[in-house]
Amino acid sequence: MPAQSQVQRVEGLRAAPRGEGVDALFVLNNLAVGGSETKVVRLANTLSARGLQITVAYLNEPTTLLKDIQPQVGTHFLSRQGRFSLKANAALSRLIDELRPRNVISVNLYPSLYVLTATRWARHKARTIGLMNTTKMDGARIKQAFYTRVLRHLDWTVYGCELQRDVWLSSESPMRPRSSVIYNGVDITRFTPSRVGVAEQRARYGIGENTFVVGTVGRLAREKNQLPLIDAVAELRAANADVHLMLVGDGPMRETLERRAAERGISNAVTFTGAMADVRIALKLFDVFVLPSLTETFSNAALEAMAMQVPVILTRTGGAGEMIGEGREGYVLDVEELPSRLPVLLNQLRTDHVLRSRMAAAALTRAQQTFSWEGMLGAYQSLLGSRRAVSHA
Repeated sequence: MPAQSQVQRVEGLRAAPRGEGVDALFVLNNLAVGGSETKVVRLANTLSARGLQITVAYLNEPTTLLKDIQPQVGTHFLSRQGRFSLKANAALSRLIDELRPRNVISVNLYPSLYVLTATRWARHKARTIGLMNTTKMDGARIKQAFYTRVLRHLDWTVYGCELQRDVWLSSESPMRPRSSVIYNGVDITRFTPSRVGVAEQRARYGIGENTFVVGTVGRLAREKNQLPLIDAVAELRAANADVHLMLVGDGPMRETLERRAAERGISNAVTFTGAMADVRIALKLFDVFVLPSLTETFSNAALEAMAMQVPVILTRTGGAGEMIGEGREGYVLDVEELPSRLPVLLNQLRTDHVLRSRMAAAALTRAQQTFSWEGMLGAYQSLLGSRRAVSHA
């Protein structure tokens, strides 16, 4: 597993233009509730609180996260219409000339088209950066080749894990020296180990005091792949193991998952919490966190579980192998191994309290030392090259 520091130098990145403009203009597709969007909104708020001038521009509705953006962070709706909106592109170009940003940052692929063309049209020449959250575009090789050419014209690209960067950039790629990896970070001060109120919460959900709780957090959707998790718990309960499953989140697969639990005869042993504003309430009940996803870049949910001192079982997608060491903080499985290995590993953690405690402690240490929010924030501050003395108020 790479021993990579999260606060990275960005040698090779050309200096941001000087002037009195804003430090960074983030360009997003929309402000819907999603991993990238939520992270960028929080990042914008925190950087702004530390003295940087930050603006967020978004192409489309919905605007669910708009209410979470602090007043000192500028926001602009670009009113995109059609597949590629010349009107929205011109609006972004005018905004760049008005704000004179030192950095214009596209959040994922589609906004990179607007960042690239708008900065070419604008009189003000800003540094361009692409934040990537797509690892692989299955069945779309032409589309991936197109965006590779687009990204090549940006000054810098940032990836969520080394595996993701390897998917997009070969070792010989001219883009490689103009790229970096910044791992997601978890707020260690907020996600901390806690047993306060555990007994009351278990009682609320009808979970026994000594029941082994398997949990996951995420949208109930096909790509999150929760069906094998229900099957694994059903297999354990068929062998008289006292196991309960908690599924935190909501989505289009909920009815299918509820039906599978009923078919396997474990409806009473599965809790569907729905979406939770504060997932810490559930995480403190988990004995193990499982993320059986078909696709993932670098899971915030898994990091939050680790920070709450919960061992994790992940599928070998995205940066899972960079997040944990096999047998140290948890386990990494191929998706195809879930039916055979997941029940065995869950039962091992259920019965071996020493193993579970050791992995839980290792997970906490790993989150604190390598994947902290402060570490991630420091990497972004280095990337943006702030000209201001940043206060840590």
